[in-house]
Amino acid sequence: MMELNRRSFIKKMGLTAGLLSQPWLSANASFVQGADDGTRIGLIGAGARGKWLAKIASSLPALEVVACCDLLEANSETCQKEIGKRVAVYGDYRRMLEDKQVQAVIIATPLFLHFEMAKAALQAGKHVYCEKTMTHNGNESLALRQLVANSRLVFQVGYQHRFNPIYAEIKFLLEKEYCGRIERVECTWNRRGDWRRPLPDGLAFRGNADYPDLEHLVNWRMYQKYSGGLVAELCSHQMDILNWLLDDKPDLITGMGGIDYWKDGRDTFDNVHLLVHYSKGVKASFTSLTTNAWQGYSIKILGDRGSVEVMGENGHRAKIYAENIETEKAVDGVSGATKLAWDNQEGVPIRVKNPARDDVLPTEGALAHFALCIREGRKPFSNVETGHVSAVSVDMANEAIQKRSIIKWSDSYN
Repeated sequence: MMELNRRSFIKKMGLTAGLLSQPWLSANASFVQGADDGTRIGLIGAGARGKWLAKIASSLPALEVVACCDLLEANSETCQKEIGKRVAVYGDYRRMLEDKQVQAVIIATPLFLHFEMAKAALQAGKHVYCEKTMTHNGNESLALRQLVANSRLVFQVGYQHRFNPIYAEIKFLLEKEYCGRIERVECTWNRRGDWRRPLPDGLAFRGNADYPDLEHLVNWRMYQKYSGGLVAELCSHQMDILNWLLDDKPDLITGMGGIDYWKDGRDTFDNVHLLVHYSKGVKASFTSLTTNAWQGYSIKILGDRGSVEVMGENGHRAKIYAENIETEKAVDGVSGATKLAWDNQEGVPIRVKNPARDDVLPTEGALAHFALCIREGRKPFSNVETGHVSAVSVDMANEAIQKRSIIKWSDSYN
């Protein structure tokens, strides 16, 4: 165990050593100078997230968006405006997978479609960038993991927060035991709003085999048939980050949730509260509300020698706090302001050289890494194995809420 010392500890706050060993940093660096012909991308699902990914991808020299697929023509039109050029447009993703110019796909559709689309893309010989959560349930995740293992294709899961430099620095600090032994983690992702999107005017969608009407297509997050609800859409980001930071996975999950406020026909919960036990002993909580935005996005990592707090504003910011376990008052090399913040238990900011200001930098990093992995035959940092752990964790959490019980990680998932 390292001896935590305020003087040496504060001095080290500016270090970026944790970033230097991260497997995705070279991806970003290699594309600053450009590359040969970019990997040709087809987008499946041109909703809000899909259009954002296409816009970021089209700004990177290593990627070229050449096709777009969506059930709604208006979404495909808007996507082309976002990326600033015309591309091949499809209404059926299977037709797009037959397009020889498409080398890789971004899947940004409702969760229940991820498995069948990823499977079809792999069978068509396309590399896959699949938005989180990887699959709708654990069994699909197991099957997809096997499909990827049997292919020679790159498969990456869209957990872009892994590519935010602040988390690499936190990983470094935890590995160097600046917080000592981690005992507890508390996560929130709270919002104030019904999470419902207005139905666009003038769309002639009369339903299909999957969606009976436009409401279910646009607000798919409200229905368990299509979505894992708040756990899959919000909590899973923090679950994935925590799995990585702790180098561990859950072995027990329990929780509660309900449709207690928004009585509007939804059947996914409008609030969830989870307790998770990790196999190495850490206990974590995850809360997501739609009726109160206090604390918003936050992660609090509590050790016996210090704590890290992550706040979600401005691209995610973090502070580190020390437990008062020693009495040394020497402050050589430390500014008066920093010492005052420390003594008042305000925390010391964790600084990185190139901080994210919003979602642009993490998403650029994730997509640049995807391109590099295709080009050099690498295994992605956020891959089918890490995606599997997160997908199973989400499935366990929703099962625990539904059954009001404790769900154990099954050996069949290993």
